[in-house]
Amino acid sequence: MFRWLFGILALLIAACAIAQDVQSVPELHARVTDQTATLTPPQRASLEAKLAALEQRKGAQVAVLIVPTTQPETIEQYATRVFDAWKLGRRGVDDGVLVIVAKNDRHVRIEVAYGLEGAIPDAAAKRIAHDYMSAHFVHGDFAGGLDAGVDALTALIDDEALPAPPASAPSSHGRNIVMMDDEPWWSPLQLVVGIMFGAILATLLLLLLMVRPIYNLLLGHFPGRARAYAFGALATVPIAILFRHPMAALGAFAAGSTLASLVNLSRPPKRREFSGGVGSSSSSSSSSSDGGGSSGSSGGGDFSGGGGSSGGGGASDSW
Repeated sequence: MFRWLFGILALLIAACAIAQDVQSVPELHARVTDQTATLTPPQRASLEAKLAALEQRKGAQVAVLIVPTTQPETIEQYATRVFDAWKLGRRGVDDGVLVIVAKNDRHVRIEVAYGLEGAIPDAAAKRIAHDYMSAHFVHGDFAGGLDAGVDALTALIDDEALPAPPASAPSSHGRNIVMMDDEPWWSPLQLVVGIMFGAILATLLLLLLMVRPIYNLLLGHFPGRARAYAFGALATVPIAILFRHPMAALGAFAAGSTLASLVNLSRPPKRREFSGGVGSSSSSSSSSSDGGGSSGSSGGGDFSGGGGSSGGGGASDSW
């Protein structure tokens, strides 16, 4: 009886010791993670650019990991742990690929998620690992092997029908969210858009100007007859900055000036004191703004997995 207990206890201790000795999974911060300093910064940057362009074009996430060894695990076992931790690929699409190189073990593994199993079957993964990667690795050319392997994987993924990636946000120096590069300056669409957004903004500004000190600050120094036009110009500035189109600005000016004339904004409002609701709204807005800032800053600029899972297949090779 005691012999069995001692035997089970010994097995548990050995299992715990083995579990403690396994290689840790590095945190995911970039598409290329080199824990061996094998790649030079330009080589790593070149691979990063290729993988980033692929993700922007197709949505699929491909990551490269170079480690000294995966012992005591096999490269297949370690690759599964890394993939599950990094969650490469989009949630529900599972279009992730992990290329892992165990440099000292002389092993390479291409781990393919379920969503790309059709594009990269096991036979194709084995051919890429052997013909494109190991053929370079055996001569010490790790950058060349990874570059060739990534190119081959990219070609297969480009031929696969995948859900389109979400449209990227426009850059500050590119076209804005409404204006088209080839749209003429007299575009009636931009005029309508300017009127709509100008009317909405003007309505919000009118509510703000019901507070007399604010009215005096923004419009009090203008002559009475000019206050409607001054209000229209005030409503035009944000629209002009946002849409960067003369017709949108004209529409916003027309909407703001007309609304100001209808409510007779040439005279100060009758309400002379701040209301409690305005104060609480301001506080709430400030709190909301602070909360939004915290949320935005937590995103960071690091590369991260899209929530995908593994389970597709893959292939390994040695050199």
